[in-house]
Amino acid sequence: MHDATYTAAAAAQPLSVGTKLSYSVGNVGLQMLIAAMNFMLMIFYTDVALVAPAVAGAALLVGKVWDTVNDPLFGWVTDRTRSRHGRHRVYLIYGAIPLGIAAAAVWMVPPGLSPLAAFFWIAITYTVFDTLMTLVQLPYQAMAANMTRDYDERTSLTAYASMGALIGFFSGSVFMPMLVRAAPDARTGYALAGSCFGLVAGVAIAVVAWRVREPAASPVQPDEAEAPAMWESVRETLRTTLRNRPFLMLMSAATLVRLGLTLVQASLAYFVIYQLQGDKGDLPRYMGTLLGVVGLSLFVWKVVVDRWEKNWAYILGLALCAGGLIALYWVSPGDQRLVTGILVVIGIGMGAHWIVPFAMVPDTIDHGEMQAGERKTGMYYGLYGLMDKLARTLATVMVAGMLDITGYVPNVAQSASALQGITLMTGVLPAVCLVLAIPLLVAYPITRTRHADILRRTGAP
Repeated sequence: MHDATYTAAAAAQPLSVGTKLSYSVGNVGLQMLIAAMNFMLMIFYTDVALVAPAVAGAALLVGKVWDTVNDPLFGWVTDRTRSRHGRHRVYLIYGAIPLGIAAAAVWMVPPGLSPLAAFFWIAITYTVFDTLMTLVQLPYQAMAANMTRDYDERTSLTAYASMGALIGFFSGSVFMPMLVRAAPDARTGYALAGSCFGLVAGVAIAVVAWRVREPAASPVQPDEAEAPAMWESVRETLRTTLRNRPFLMLMSAATLVRLGLTLVQASLAYFVIYQLQGDKGDLPRYMGTLLGVVGLSLFVWKVVVDRWEKNWAYILGLALCAGGLIALYWVSPGDQRLVTGILVVIGIGMGAHWIVPFAMVPDTIDHGEMQAGERKTGMYYGLYGLMDKLARTLATVMVAGMLDITGYVPNVAQSASALQGITLMTGVLPAVCLVLAIPLLVAYPITRTRHADILRRTGAP
């Protein structure tokens, strides 16, 4: 079924600044949660909750096994959702409060748990959080693909959303350690900070549900009412999505980049405290420098993307970021100025990842609509979100495994092997991931001209 009403309304006029700003608020809350977990969750488990790295890593994998089912399944569900609140907005309305509660629970590991009890506590709380995150984040992202069909207007919407994401990411990575240090003890600090972040995320999602309206979707057609059994329908939609070559290339490249950047985020606290021989009070400064540069670079990357093809802008950013990451390998204890300079280079390159791929995904969805004759936005974002979350978890598990293998001991000076592992996970291995993504982006086929042809062939206004 082709959602003609949906498409026409979405493409009829440019989005207002108010709509773009309101939409960006959701990313503030979502990315705050993601950043706090990327930067601080593993060191919270190992150094505060005193859970063995291998136990924490194994528990986190449980949620990702479930993700292999729930992301494509929920994507299929949102594609078929019809409600008076909209196809995607309905999930934001009813998911905001549960997500906030689950996010807070992740940071409340009871003291004195046995390894087995700690495994189950982490596995259950993280899996519940991750499920609710999917139910909210997937529809939130899918809304953007249908809000406009214009090639450059999507970049503009993505720039606003990326700025919201950056504010949230900055808040999650910088304020979490600051709030923890201000509390009477670290365990209390993490619990209070997690509760605050959960509250902010719930409110941010509620703002989007209140202020942003979706274009009207077409009613359920007879062929939908007589659709095949659910799992058969899911498999067919999945097969159709996986035949979209530009989407597969972009998703593969973005997954490699996500893996690399999450390795950096999960290892950076260990790198600053143990390799650079700083203290936990240095973390907000370094994270603030990195993300501040990312924020400033977004304006530059918006201009670059407006003048270049999106894939080449992304490649330039990855090359800059990879160069900076490799330089971290030669940092010695106390080289704080050198680290700051390197983080500036990394931040400039990282800015491309904050804006470019999210402007490219809707273009691949248009390509898929041209191929299949129907628009399945939810399934695309379900698969993209699945690979993104798998990469995040794999990176966290890799860091946990490296700590375990190299003999990491929390809260003491580390052995040479442990420092070597931390350094590799912070710089060299992430750079390899970014470099591996570049050939996929070189071959990516959707240009501005090609996208205009896609819109003509699908009959979009």
